[in-house]
Amino acid sequence: MERAIELARNGLGRVAPNPPVGALLVAGTDVAEGWHTHHGGHHAEINCLAAARSAGIDVTGADLYISLEPCGHHGKTPPCVEAIIEARIGRVIVSVDDPNPVTAGVSYRLLEDAGIEVVRDLLAEQGRWLAAPYLCRTRYGRPLVTAKWAMTADGKIACESGDSRWITSELTRARTRQARSEIDAILVGVQTVISDDPRLTSDPPDAADPLRVVIDPNCRTPVEAEILKTPAATLIFCHAQQLDSDAAHRLQDAGAQLIGLDSSGDRIALEPLLAQLSQRGVQDLLVEGGAETHGGFLTAGLIDRVQILIAPKLVGGAAAPGPIGGTGIEPMNRAVPLIHHRWSQIDEDLLLEGAVTPEGLGEEAR
Repeated sequence: MERAIELARNGLGRVAPNPPVGALLVAGTDVAEGWHTHHGGHHAEINCLAAARSAGIDVTGADLYISLEPCGHHGKTPPCVEAIIEARIGRVIVSVDDPNPVTAGVSYRLLEDAGIEVVRDLLAEQGRWLAAPYLCRTRYGRPLVTAKWAMTADGKIACESGDSRWITSELTRARTRQARSEIDAILVGVQTVISDDPRLTSDPPDAADPLRVVIDPNCRTPVEAEILKTPAATLIFCHAQQLDSDAAHRLQDAGAQLIGLDSSGDRIALEPLLAQLSQRGVQDLLVEGGAETHGGFLTAGLIDRVQILIAPKLVGGAAAPGPIGGTGIEPMNRAVPLIHHRWSQIDEDLLLEGAVTPEGLGEEAR
C-alpha cells in the first residue's frame, strides 16, 4: 500500500477535480503498477490491469492494492469495479473510503457480491493525508487551504525596508517552484503582486503551472505584472462594483479573468471565493501571502495546513513584518495548535509542515 500511495502522487496537479489514486497488483511474485495520470484519462485500477496484461501476468485471484475506494459509477470513464470483477481479482485492499455519495460503500458491496474479498483502511492515515484535498472538496465544497511562507529564524518575512530577496537558499526556492506543479491553484494578495512581482509558475518550464489567483479588491494589480506575462491562467477576485472600472477593463485586456464578489469594507469574503474556486475544480489551494492575506485566512478559520520554511539567519527590526498579519489571536492559550506536524531539511533551511484542522489530515470536521 505504501507503493500505491506513492504512485498516486504522480497525479498531483494533473487530475483535479478527480482524486490522485495509485494501484498495485500482486500476483504471486509478479507485480504491476498504475495511477490516474490526468483528468478524463483512465483511472489507476484500469491502468494497473492494463500494465499487468501487457506484462503477461495472469491476474486471476490476484491482490489489488488501491489508495482510494474504486469508483462504481459511470462518469467520464466506465466504473472501475466492473473491470476489477471482470478481471476476477481475488482481493481488493483499500486505504481510504471515498465520501462521494455516488461511490461511497457501493463499490464494496458490488465487489463482495461478486465474491471478491475487500480489506479497508490499510495505512489509512497516510492515504488520507494524500487524498485530503479531494476529501475536503467532496465533503465541504471548498478546496483544502495550505498557507506557506518563508521566514528568518527570528520570524521575519522581510526587512524593515520590505526587501525579502532572498530568505531561503537557491536550492530551497527551486524545490518550491517544482512543488507548484503538484497543486491546483496558488493564491496571493495584491500587495504581494505589487511588492514582489512574482510569476508563481512551476519548474521545469514544461511542468504544469497552477491557476494563479489574486485577491485584489480594488483592481490595483499592475498590467505589467509578471503574473500576467505567462500563458498560465490568472484569476483576480475584486469587489463586484469594480468590474466596470477602467482598471478592471485594463486587467482583462492584459489577459486576466476577473470575478466580482459582494463584500463589506475593503476585504473580499473568503468563503465565496473558495466556493468559486471549488466550482472550477480546484481542490488544493496554496496561499503564499502576504501577511494580511494569511491573517484573513487564519481569522476565518480557513487554514487547513501550513508549510513554513525557516532560514538560519536573523534580521531583527521591530517594524520588520512577520508572516501572519491581521488582528491576531488573544490570549496565548487560544493560539491555534498544529494537530500534526513534521520537520525536514532542504539544503540549509528547515521545513515545518503541519495540519491545523481535521480536514488537513483528511478527516471529517469536528
